[in-house]
Amino acid sequence: MTSRTIAKSNAGKKKAAPSPGGMQRLARRNGEFTDYLRAIVNSLEDELIVFDKDYRVVECNEAVLLRHGKSRAEVIGKRCYEVSYQFTKPCAPPYHECPVRAVWEEGKAARTTHTHTHYVNGGKRRRYLDIIASPVADHEGNIIAVTELTRDVTESRELESRITEAHENLSALNAIASVVSKSLDLDTVLRSALAKTLEIMRGNIGGILLMDEEEKRLCYRVHQGFSARYVGEMCLTLGEGIAGRVAQTGESIILEDISTDPRAVFPELLSKEGLRAFASIPISSKEKVLGVLDIARHDGRKFSDEDVQLLESIAAQVAVAIENARLHQEVQRKEEIRGELLREIFSIQEEERKRIARELHDETSQVLASLAANLEAASGLLPRGATEAEARLRKTQALSISMLDGIHKLIYELRPSLLDDLGLVTAIRWLLENNLEPAGTAVQFGIIGQERRLPPELETTLFRVVQEAVTNIVRHAHARKASVRLHFKRKTIGVDVKDNGTGFDVDEAIATRERPRGLGLIGMKERVELMNGTLDIRSRPGNGGTVVKMIIPFEGKRNDG
Repeated sequence: MTSRTIAKSNAGKKKAAPSPGGMQRLARRNGEFTDYLRAIVNSLEDELIVFDKDYRVVECNEAVLLRHGKSRAEVIGKRCYEVSYQFTKPCAPPYHECPVRAVWEEGKAARTTHTHTHYVNGGKRRRYLDIIASPVADHEGNIIAVTELTRDVTESRELESRITEAHENLSALNAIASVVSKSLDLDTVLRSALAKTLEIMRGNIGGILLMDEEEKRLCYRVHQGFSARYVGEMCLTLGEGIAGRVAQTGESIILEDISTDPRAVFPELLSKEGLRAFASIPISSKEKVLGVLDIARHDGRKFSDEDVQLLESIAAQVAVAIENARLHQEVQRKEEIRGELLREIFSIQEEERKRIARELHDETSQVLASLAANLEAASGLLPRGATEAEARLRKTQALSISMLDGIHKLIYELRPSLLDDLGLVTAIRWLLENNLEPAGTAVQFGIIGQERRLPPELETTLFRVVQEAVTNIVRHAHARKASVRLHFKRKTIGVDVKDNGTGFDVDEAIATRERPRGLGLIGMKERVELMNGTLDIRSRPGNGGTVVKMIIPFEGKRNDG
């Protein structure tokens, strides 16, 4: 028999039906596999549902029944939106996107997140569900069902939210720190801090009250969104009203509706302002309350615990800024007092110099001049041959004349009359000719701009600084060359003094108050700063030379002496 004959023979035969025992084994095997798959599906913490084209539940795992608190009989055959939301039609915007519909329409997996609000212990809580819907296809690729895998991502969402909130709070605190560090003026600091705080809290009503230590009263220093009447009325004693209690206890008070709180003062005024939610936060430093930060809202949106924590952190930064601003104010006040004292000292010095110079001119120099004249006359009365006596008289006369010249120089150094009579330029020219040139220093003196008289106090300051610079050249630098330039501008006067002599360490000389140079440099600096000017001294040890530059502003009005 050929193979073809065998094939025909076999083709004509029917397959033998499985025996009853084989059917039972197959059914048992299929049942075991189904139970195995069901056990796997039920072991999932995520919810798994299988839907048909009519959105009816064909299959689900235990997680679905557990979340909804239903039995299989109550879920199988029901539509998904009936089970999950008790809706009468499929989910649609703006409430929820339906991923199952998207799978049936587009033939591919879809993903979305549903948000549920439920009540826990009398409070609302959001629940976030991450949903992935996937098509189930037959052997020909036709979609016959849709699986929906739902995972509760509430904890991760809340963690993300807390991380984001913490980041935002840190950014907010950094923003506050940046704002309050840009100025040391108290009002500027408080205005900036309040504006930034309201921006962070997404509000527009608030204020900062500061404590008056003498009167023990709290008053608004800066505010925004409050009426002028409210701010004017709300000056509180310790313990009075909400802010007064906060200042007294050092503890925050948070209210859902300040207008109904019995501790609040001026309830009618509060009602007119329309204030509801209210946060009053102490601004404290070193266990001492400096003031109170008030933030208010017109709506009933209350302040959360996170809001309060952030406000308390902001208040702590504001407290540091207040302390810094007050310290700065105190330093400024002391500097002003010091400046006034220095100005008075310099004024007294100049008056004393004038007095001494006047006395030397009117008395001492006149006596010496008379002495020299009398000695001249006496030498003419000597008999002939009295050579020794004549020589002594001539020597004494020369000494008196030399002393008179020294007195005249001292008078000019104390207070040159040229400065008062002819002005700064003539006085400086005399100073250079009588100090640098005799010391062997070639000096160039130049004027840039239109020469004019300046206010007496300014001319005195400029002359004294140049005088000190010239003294340093003669005593310490021993320069061969020097130059002095006056720069007359419309609103400033500048002076440059340069030399090519022996230099020195400027910072060290000032820091150690090296005598006499260091004290002289400090005096120069103080004189210039009292006139709101700037002094720059540059020098290098060795043969680096020294440059002194100063610029002093003035009104630019002409002074004709």
